[in-house]
Amino acid sequence: MGNRNTELHRLMYACLDELRGIYTTEQSVRILLVLCFIHRLNVTEPCIIEKLQWRRLTKEISIFDMLNDGLKELEYQNKQFEGSFTSLITPSFHHTHVSSISAVNEVIDNLRSYPFANQEEIVEFINLVAFSFSNNEMYGTPQAITKLLLGLIDIEQIHSYADYCSGISSVAIEMFRQLKMLKINNDISYYGEEINVSAYLISKLLMNVNRVQHFNIVNKDVLERVSNNGEELTFDFIFCDGPFGMAWNPLEAQSDPRYKYGIPPRSSADWAFYQNVLYHLKETGKALVVGTKGTLVRSTEVSIRKAIIEEDLIEAIITMPANLYYATSISTELIIFNKNKPQNRKDKILFIDASEYSHRTNRNQYTIADKDITKIIDTYRDGIEEERFSRFIDRKKIELYNFSLNTKEYLDFDVLKDSFHQSVKLGDIAEIRRGVQLSNEEYSDLSLSPTHYLLNIKDIDNGSITYDEAAKITYKKPDWLVKFAIRPMDILITSKGSAVKFAIVEDHCKEAFISGNLSIIRVDPKRYNAYVLYEFLQSEIGRRMIDGLQTGTTIKLINPSRLEQLEIPMFELDVMNEVGDQLKKNKNEYEESIREIEHRFETQKHVLIEQLGFNLSI
Repeated sequence: MGNRNTELHRLMYACLDELRGIYTTEQSVRILLVLCFIHRLNVTEPCIIEKLQWRRLTKEISIFDMLNDGLKELEYQNKQFEGSFTSLITPSFHHTHVSSISAVNEVIDNLRSYPFANQEEIVEFINLVAFSFSNNEMYGTPQAITKLLLGLIDIEQIHSYADYCSGISSVAIEMFRQLKMLKINNDISYYGEEINVSAYLISKLLMNVNRVQHFNIVNKDVLERVSNNGEELTFDFIFCDGPFGMAWNPLEAQSDPRYKYGIPPRSSADWAFYQNVLYHLKETGKALVVGTKGTLVRSTEVSIRKAIIEEDLIEAIITMPANLYYATSISTELIIFNKNKPQNRKDKILFIDASEYSHRTNRNQYTIADKDITKIIDTYRDGIEEERFSRFIDRKKIELYNFSLNTKEYLDFDVLKDSFHQSVKLGDIAEIRRGVQLSNEEYSDLSLSPTHYLLNIKDIDNGSITYDEAAKITYKKPDWLVKFAIRPMDILITSKGSAVKFAIVEDHCKEAFISGNLSIIRVDPKRYNAYVLYEFLQSEIGRRMIDGLQTGTTIKLINPSRLEQLEIPMFELDVMNEVGDQLKKNKNEYEESIREIEHRFETQKHVLIEQLGFNLSI
């Protein structure tokens, strides 16, 4: 089986190589899919359309004329194919030349000469071409998520299934293939909505190739307004892998019945897609949607999460590894909605952290091993709790966390907090403020008569601050001297970036403002010691807890309002001050010794090099 699959991959790449350079990748895949379908007709139903029979292909007949005429006749005689093939392939044939004719003929020769075992193997090859293309595009759901999805649901009990933002319907095809493999005679009706025309057309082709009996795929925008008087389609199971953080127009949603839990902000339509899912879900139905961490924690959508959580519609949150999607490091979250939760799961949510369960498949993508997918499935189905991997959290505790659904807060943050003898929220012992945001024009104007350095991420390194002479500005308003100017004992933390960095402002600091990429943590000395806090934040425990507060996909963000909620260990103030003084002394001595060692190293290096008669200073 493995060798046969390898051979099919070789055939696919050989065919695509013939078309490369003449057509784009998308055009090449479209052409190959249609030619594969025609080849299948030639093998299984050679009399269906005479104009598409390979035997008619001679040097006197242009392959492009033959395909255009034959596909039009095929679509005319079979209404289920109407527009599918001609829309996929004809636009690529508007401008033909000798090279394109030769390339298409070579692809046909490759298909005709390949010894397909049977028509099922031809279907397998068509699926392979379509899935390989979709997995390399943003509208393709990664195979790992598809496998996991099919393990999390009882497909034998599903009679109606919908996919909003269905792509090429790869998830549906896998579901139907699994039903066939398990010999489950379940006549599922499938409904899909997809805005991308190419994906929509390929989806219809795949439905026909795989002989799916009951399907309806619509080329439309999922968020297109739903009328109060319109027909309400409902389904046993719904899947949605929509675009992440897509901007939209919430004004159009004012009278839309789907948004009973609230209208999401203009900056992100995530919870618009999810509410669409809930609207179309039967009262006994289950749904799975894909999102990002921002989906689970953004303050702009807290009222929507609150309303949905209070109706007890969320059964589980699964944090997935990064890089599952092609050519992006984005990390994802799975939300399982269930309108009919088991009694023992009511008023609680199961959190599963599978973020570390991945391995690289190629330079652009990671996946999840089958054994790890099985572990996630078993954990969800059996309700298994495992330290730092899975845990049930009741609704009251989620309310205490302001309806955040961040897995790491409950599996790391909450557990670590409970290990402290006493704790206090960071916002209760310190003022936290993000730096000044400047446009390029503002920066240019303010740098004409500079009074202060402007600190950025690059200026924070190994706990120290570097003052860049090329980055200096003056203040726009007098209150900047209070809001954005650093003071001794301030802790600086990066607000965005790939890694969190810290620095503590020393006694003899220079006058400087912080940029919007940094935040100031200004500790109240009557309540806490800055050096003790600085060391805690940099510790393994502190970093793990901060990691649980981060949002963002490719660029990690730390919002000051979320940082205020960080629970830190509380100690007697006298003890903290005594320890803090020693920590400060220890840090200063360490940095001084490093400077001395670096100076001695440079001095000795120059002396040794000069023995060769070579002057490094020139």
